[in-house]
Amino acid sequence: MKKHKDLVLYLKSHGLRMTSSKKLLIQFFLDNQHRHIPNQDLQKFMSEHLPDVDRTTIYRNIEKFIELEVIQELSLPKKGKVFQYIFEKKPHHYYICKSCGKVIKGNDDLFKRIEKALKEVHDFSKANLSVVFYGYCSKCDPKLS
Repeated sequence: MKKHKDLVLYLKSHGLRMTSSKKLLIQFFLDNQHRHIPNQDLQKFMSEHLPDVDRTTIYRNIEKFIELEVIQELSLPKKGKVFQYIFEKKPHHYYICKSCGKVIKGNDDLFKRIEKALKEVHDFSKANLSVVFYGYCSKCDPKLS
């Protein structure tokens, strides 16, 4: 697992200037890497620790972190937009029920089949497979009711 200084070096190598807001955001995501972070929690944390930083700056930093695959953005029913730390973690995917909001983490077998199909069909390999599937769980599926 990468530490703060390793992540800072990675971001600098991609041309990012390390401001106090970026450093604080990095630490926040590292400290909360095992949970989905709602937008409100992120805003509250930043306003408590750096009250002079505006939302635009925060969102620009978030967009850059998403672009560099440090975090990913998910849209969860009943929770809205959340962020999750993904840097140097195994690829993963989720199934999210559009009705009840249940979140199920996928398994590696599906990834292996998707990677194989990508290679065979599109001659594409080493994909970063962080994917979200939206649908209905077995309890909420209207066709099963």
